[in-house]
Amino acid sequence: MMGGPMRRGGRRSAGNRLGDVARQRLMEAHQRYQDGQYAEAAERFGRMAEVARERNMPQIAAHLSAKAAASHAQLGDAGQMRSWLDRAVSDARQVTDKDRTARTFGTLVQVLRGSPLAGSADEIEAELRQQLGVTPKASEGGGTVNRSMRRQLPQRCSACGAPVSGAEVQFNEDGSADCNFCGSILTG
Repeated sequence: MMGGPMRRGGRRSAGNRLGDVARQRLMEAHQRYQDGQYAEAAERFGRMAEVARERNMPQIAAHLSAKAAASHAQLGDAGQMRSWLDRAVSDARQVTDKDRTARTFGTLVQVLRGSPLAGSADEIEAELRQQLGVTPKASEGGGTVNRSMRRQLPQRCSACGAPVSGAEVQFNEDGSADCNFCGSILTG
């Protein structure tokens, strides 16, 4: 007998693309990173990136591979950082939203500048500009954030299901906001 979405009670709704186990793993990876447990975070982000890649989710795969690269940068592991960066770039080439790609890699370059590998940040930024045709740019917020913008945020990300905290979300120049966990645009 074959298993599949129909055997388990139907397909997941489009608004809940990650299952409970995957969502929990994603949140654990972020918690490890925030706690300074970069080796564990890198391993978890890497595994999640591979899953996203297998499921043909290139934006999320690029985001998570960049997170794995950032974790290795914090450890000072240039080889692993470069390996995950290359995977992130490969995934990002399939993404049509160049603004999101610029933010994904802008955040990575920002982390690099504050890591033991800070000396390579300018070189990597130039490589990213050449390879992807975008200038890496970390989200700096989209001007004035008002209560209405925060009220319109969903309680959970529609792509990964992670909880959304209005206090932690950074708004983009166009007024949209990205999920801190998977990098998807938050839609209310």
